[in-house]
Amino acid sequence: LMHCTDADCANDLVHNCTWVNGTICTKAPDPNCDCAYTTGDVLYNEKMCKADARCAWDAANAVCQHDECAAGQAGSQTCGAVNQRCVDPTPAPCTDDWYCDCVPPATRDPSTQPGQAVAVCVLDECTAVCPTCAGTTCSDANQDCFDPKRTPTSVGDWTCTCRIPYTGVAVANAAVCQIDECVDQTCATCAKTTCSDKNQTCHDPDKSVLSDWTCTCPPPSSKSAVAAAVASCDFDECTLRKSTCENAGQMCEDPDPSVVGDWRCVCALPSNGSATAQVAWCELDECAKACPTCANTTCSDKNQVCEDPNKAATSTSDWTCTCPPPFTGSATAAAAVCKIDECSSQCTGSACARTTCSDANQTCYDPDFTKVGDWTCSCPPPSTQPPQTGAPVANCEVDECKLHGDVCKNQGQTCEDPNLLQPNDWMCKCVAPMTGTATVKAADCTLDECQVQGCATCANTTCSGANQDCNDPDTSARSTADWTCTCRPPFQGVAIANAATCLLDECSVNCTGMTCAGATCSDQNQTCNDPDTSKLNDWTCSCPPPSKQPPAQQQAVAGCEVDECERMKQVCESVGQTCSDPNLLAPNDWVCTCAPPLNGTGVAKAAKCTLDECAASCVGATCANDTCSSVNQVCNDPNIAATSTNDWTCTCPPPSSQSAVAAAVASCDFDECTLRKKTCENAGQTCVDPDQSV
Repeated sequence: LMHCTDADCANDLVHNCTWVNGTICTKAPDPNCDCAYTTGDVLYNEKMCKADARCAWDAANAVCQHDECAAGQAGSQTCGAVNQRCVDPTPAPCTDDWYCDCVPPATRDPSTQPGQAVAVCVLDECTAVCPTCAGTTCSDANQDCFDPKRTPTSVGDWTCTCRIPYTGVAVANAAVCQIDECVDQTCATCAKTTCSDKNQTCHDPDKSVLSDWTCTCPPPSSKSAVAAAVASCDFDECTLRKSTCENAGQMCEDPDPSVVGDWRCVCALPSNGSATAQVAWCELDECAKACPTCANTTCSDKNQVCEDPNKAATSTSDWTCTCPPPFTGSATAAAAVCKIDECSSQCTGSACARTTCSDANQTCYDPDFTKVGDWTCSCPPPSTQPPQTGAPVANCEVDECKLHGDVCKNQGQTCEDPNLLQPNDWMCKCVAPMTGTATVKAADCTLDECQVQGCATCANTTCSGANQDCNDPDTSARSTADWTCTCRPPFQGVAIANAATCLLDECSVNCTGMTCAGATCSDQNQTCNDPDTSKLNDWTCSCPPPSKQPPAQQQAVAGCEVDECERMKQVCESVGQTCSDPNLLAPNDWVCTCAPPLNGTGVAKAAKCTLDECAASCVGATCANDTCSSVNQVCNDPNIAATSTNDWTCTCPPPSSQSAVAAAVASCDFDECTLRKKTCENAGQTCVDPDQSV
């Protein structure tokens, strides 16, 4: 902050300012006496004004002035460069407050404040007055004006837009407005649903003109009405379509002229049929109609059924007359000749034979199919009874063996007819001792020679008399003398056409009877023997060799003493061992024993002998005896195999580890200070072993 001097303050004669307190030039309340100089402020006294080159002193008004927008000044240059005008709101006093402002008709954007900065200018050609502006162009045409950019540099780009419901827009000019009164649904003159409600088509020929839309009837009608629906679109479609029907020999009908597409072709009488919008398929039932080719009453007069298999109008004279059940027969385009086979299973009428004849095993016959009630029942051959009309023959007895007896006789069989009234029940019977029967054929005869008694080849009592079982493997009559007798368990044996020789090995494991030896002998290691398998209770138990004890009848030998060394001693003696049998009653318990000084035994085999030369029991030249123990040494035999001798050692007792093979160690002396000197040295003493043998 700077202040004018006291002298300067005194020189301001205009305002009569006074220097106050040596700090400020003032004369309250006149602010012009304040000669304080700050940014933007200029001294008001003449001296200071003239001292600022930018300012000019207005002596008449005692005002310091500065026109910042004058030519060549900063404001003029800055604003001119952007085509804006410079404004200096207060040229007096000499202040720096100029700013740029928009050149009319452009206006400053109200969101910006005046100042030295370049202004933001807005030119809305829809509201401003200028050579390029819209003025009343849009409003006169009842249209909306719009300036898309609103800048002074963008002119002539405003548009006029048609107001709803019209459409249309133009740049820098009034728009040509249009409306499709058939599409738009909001305008007062629009068609809306006037046409569509009547199934008519809406058309607006000039979209710039109102109320010119039309409703037009759908084809084939071409009627139309302006700004209204056509009152009636009726149209006889047969006017256009009748040739389609007539070319097929049919008639065209339009049942409702107000409906499109409902025309139809109708068949000409007597045919029936119609089809919408196409040629019809015509039907002629010649059984139901009256026409030159029709059946009319031809079938009904004969109580026959009329049927037309092909009812197409082009298919004529193909009707048929068919006889009603139970009659059969048909004819085309004529009455049928009706027939009935009253014997047929298909016959269902009251005059039919049905099963009347067959239930009596008789034959039904209808001599004339065109007559009713003439059928007969006839007895089957060889009966010669006459036929009976409408009922079975009372009696048709026939002995069928007179006809078929040779069938049985040729096989050596007899013929029987158990019921002379029943056909096909004759039978052939086998002649005893054979058995078997067969109906209406020769029998397959069987002969069980075990069951039949009295025939030359039969078993009769041969098997049963010997308490044996009889079996005939082939019971056909041609197979004889093949029966067998089989022994009953536990005996074994079989013979053909004779009694069998029955045998029983009472020593066999398969023997299951009370007389069998079972395991009596084997449990005692003895042998069972049945000297005669045709006898019972003759088996014995025998001691195994070399025992010479006699066999025992039906029991084991009480004692079978055997010295097994008599047979097995060679096994022991061949390797220098001795044989002994500790139990003469027990088999396979003989023992081989090694000869001293060797040790070892083997049961029922040579022993594996060992020799511990350190053992007290060892006696011999190679044994240690007391060689080691007498000098307080330990004896050890590392290999006690009998073949390994003189390998024993004497070893000194700890702590000495000296040893000798097959001899005592000469000296087991040991200096114990070798191990113990640390004990003495740790106490600062010397270790001495006075007797190393101790």
